[in-house]
Amino acid sequence: MQLLREWPPGFGGIERVAHELASNWQRPVYSLDAQPQLRNLPDSLPVAYLRQRLPRLQLGRLLLPRPSLQLRQLLFSSEPLHGHLPSPGVLFILVLARLLQPKRWVSVHWHAFLECSPGWSGILFGLYQWLALRLIPWFSVVVTTSPALAAELLRCGCHSARLKVLPCCLDAELERSALALPLRMHEAEAPLRVLFIGRLDSYKRLDLLLQALAAVEGEWCLQVVGDGPRRVAFEKLSQQLFHGDHRVQFLGCVDEQIKLCCLEWADVLVLPSDRSNEAFGIVQLEAMAAGIPSLAFQRQRSGMGWVGQLAGMTWSQQPKDLAFVLQRLLSDKDLLMQLDKQSRARYNALFSRAIWTHQFQDIGPEQS
Repeated sequence: MQLLREWPPGFGGIERVAHELASNWQRPVYSLDAQPQLRNLPDSLPVAYLRQRLPRLQLGRLLLPRPSLQLRQLLFSSEPLHGHLPSPGVLFILVLARLLQPKRWVSVHWHAFLECSPGWSGILFGLYQWLALRLIPWFSVVVTTSPALAAELLRCGCHSARLKVLPCCLDAELERSALALPLRMHEAEAPLRVLFIGRLDSYKRLDLLLQALAAVEGEWCLQVVGDGPRRVAFEKLSQQLFHGDHRVQFLGCVDEQIKLCCLEWADVLVLPSDRSNEAFGIVQLEAMAAGIPSLAFQRQRSGMGWVGQLAGMTWSQQPKDLAFVLQRLLSDKDLLMQLDKQSRARYNALFSRAIWTHQFQDIGPEQS
């Protein structure tokens, strides 16, 4: 069984990982239900496993479990338990489960290192992460999503024998649809079609992409897929930079079919997050499977830059050089076609479901 803060399958990386594991394990998923309004919406992907909501106490963004029958069932079950971090509430339950049954298999999925902001909130998150790093050697297995995160966990004291790397993967139908898209023919005079997909929040740094595009000479267009608290601010910045022209389209939240159409339209995906809180970016896999290069920044304690690295495009993977790379892609369509092929090849070599299924066999007691 699994435990996480969010409600799967959702739209974020952690929910999608938990969904994929649950679809294979066919065991219950317990959630602290961080966004209860999403639980009442239609599921974004088919769900064939049991989901349980844990009653919880909310203190700001902190969610802690309340005593309940569901919590008792979770803690005293003899089934293996796999919890998804970061989440103080999830960590608390995992530790409690381990204390109550020291011989029980309790494993951790370490999704990201938090980059703490100034102020009390940052201090509290820093304290949580400090504690979590000291507790992870105590768990049966620690799973993470990239070699970059694995190296950092080893440096922080995780035992190599208990550390497993399992990159994120796509849903089977999403993979089939993306791989079925034909590789593009890029006309020399065509505008560069740029795609951003993600929650419109501060840490996603859409502003960095808009500012980079403002420095690009030539024709380009940008589609922004997603919504969030910073949408109005990003729309205002776009109007200020581009004087209200129609090169930037904000599409809001879209379903999987429309997202696939956006991928079919795009020449390049850009995910300009500059914090380690963003550690993988599953949408990069969708782009690469569709034969689209993905640009992301290389950050310490993050695997974002590693996911889409291509031999044909070596660059610093830093914000200061994003405009230069976009200008190069606009000017060199032969390079763009080469990167299309390399992107799909990298997906098939490292991230396909066939590869994922083989690696998945190694992470839990049921597969041993």
